[in-house]
Amino acid sequence: MKTTLLMVSLLVCLIVSAQQVEKSLTAANGQRIGFLQYTPTDYDATGPKYPLIIFLHGTGQKGNGTTQLQNVTQESVPKLIKNGHNMRFFWNGKWQTFLVLSPQLADTYGWWYNFYVEEMIKYAKANLNVDTNRISLIGLSLGGGGTWDYPGASIANAKQLNAIAPTAPTCQTNDYCNIARANLPVWATHSQNDGTTQANCTSAIVGGINNCGAAEKAYLDIYPTGGHNSWDRAFSTNYSSHNPNVYEWLLGKDKSKPVNRRPIANTGNNLTISTGTGFAYLSGARSTDADGYIERFIWKQTAGPVTSSIVTAVSTDGLTRINGLTTAGTYTFELKVVDDRADYVTKTVNITVVAGTASNIAPVTEAGADQTTDVSAATLHGSDSYDPDGATLTYKWTKVSGPAMYTFSNSTVANPDITNLLIGTYQFQLETTDAGGAKSTDIVTVNSSAMTMPTQLSWFKGNNQKGTTTLTWSTAQEDDNDHFEIERSSDGQQFTTIGTVKGAGNSLYANNYSFIDATEHPATQYYRLKLVNSQGKTTHYSSLVKITGNRLISRLAYYPNPVKDQLTIEINDSNKGILQIKWISLEGRIVQQQQWNKQEEQLIIKLPAKTMNPGIYLLEVTIGGKLREIRKIVKQ
Repeated sequence: MKTTLLMVSLLVCLIVSAQQVEKSLTAANGQRIGFLQYTPTDYDATGPKYPLIIFLHGTGQKGNGTTQLQNVTQESVPKLIKNGHNMRFFWNGKWQTFLVLSPQLADTYGWWYNFYVEEMIKYAKANLNVDTNRISLIGLSLGGGGTWDYPGASIANAKQLNAIAPTAPTCQTNDYCNIARANLPVWATHSQNDGTTQANCTSAIVGGINNCGAAEKAYLDIYPTGGHNSWDRAFSTNYSSHNPNVYEWLLGKDKSKPVNRRPIANTGNNLTISTGTGFAYLSGARSTDADGYIERFIWKQTAGPVTSSIVTAVSTDGLTRINGLTTAGTYTFELKVVDDRADYVTKTVNITVVAGTASNIAPVTEAGADQTTDVSAATLHGSDSYDPDGATLTYKWTKVSGPAMYTFSNSTVANPDITNLLIGTYQFQLETTDAGGAKSTDIVTVNSSAMTMPTQLSWFKGNNQKGTTTLTWSTAQEDDNDHFEIERSSDGQQFTTIGTVKGAGNSLYANNYSFIDATEHPATQYYRLKLVNSQGKTTHYSSLVKITGNRLISRLAYYPNPVKDQLTIEINDSNKGILQIKWISLEGRIVQQQQWNKQEEQLIIKLPAKTMNPGIYLLEVTIGGKLREIRKIVKQ
């Protein structure tokens, strides 16, 4: 009985934390509009502004706006919120929460009139702490038609929004060139076998937008199956159908910014290996983004034998190992490159596996991006170099041009420090060699203006471990150096000060410094030092330090969720003793229970789920009576 009460209490807490409030207003035309308003429990009316979703429902959720208003929660986003989702997503290095307004269409109307959206926008601007550059319109079925209709009616309407996402929309007639002229991002979805609304109409509208010369081409995903309900896939909060998901895509859209230039994917050359090798490396490190940075790389296999496995399918550096290449044939892998605006491109690469002997493949050398330094030191970055057929690399750095003075900390490691730089342009070559003797080279340029600075910074570097970034640096001498300001950036361009460290003032001796950033950053971050004198003036900046994510391994991680056949649980906790894992139904019944003797800190457990009935379960994990965690799991 206690277990049942605990489960019910937990569910009540989840629902309360994601409460939607019933609201109403009278539109300018006299029509009463009932709507649901979602704001998070920690909503701050005076803090940073929130992105907004306006959600338009389908025909089945129409009502009188009062006693029937909860009909709106029967599908999609309002349903997700009702079931406990907090509409909070991690994008561009920070957590962000959506506000959501879900109006109910009066049951006397046969389609969505544009005044509904107009009134929601006016209400949000007048009553909520909303980011007016990120007001998104999404809808399903009849609401998908309304999502097309509002921005299609005029350029002025389209410019109110940062993005639209219609799914399974009704076939509307409008001037969709207005969407193109307003540079409004579009992501439309439909099922090919939809018997209620027409997928070919959605395709035609997207084609019309793109044919109107849209600076940012509209996305279109047509699912081969699914019938009329394509919204569960389109508006899923996980990555079961899309990565990035639609909410990350909406967060990446900001109409105050110029039209985004999509990244360019680079997979490297096709490879040929032997079955005896059995594995290979792929990299997207040479992919580029001209007006921002690459937020994530995603690999998947699209063709070929099914024996292979991708070790790192999603990463921030694009490098992965492919195992299981033991069956002869041609394996095709697709790389998706996602930029900071949540736009993406894809490209494929083939690995041909032969039964006989394959020629050795030369390594791919990456000397890192060109850099400019205001100090007498820099760090070279060759760690993205790799050997496609898996050999261990040796490194050799040499200077090919530039001033005579420089010093390598070690010219045979991937990421050496160089010190004692003079004013001028240096070029350094990295040569990598694999175990078979094959070589390749790459060159990086370092522009230095070091000797113009009164304070000589010898080096600046950082490392990450378990959610913490540690920055260290050293000065050879200091002249009126009052303090250092530590600055952080997610794109290497816009920086924020996160702390200060007192300088030595005036010193002819070497001084060492350090600073700890305890903030967790799954995405790539950039750091630099600002040197400030006693008059408060900035004397100069250091070179950049790049940290490719410092996400702390969570105490309890579980995936995939929803789960189909097998659930993987990763435990990272110092508690030891009897470990119990229980699957519990929402009625409080223990469906499955297993027990282990945990003696190590980290443990990975795989639980079978194939025979379990579809539905929502609670996963309870206890360790030695000291740790108790409960998670909600969806079984497909």
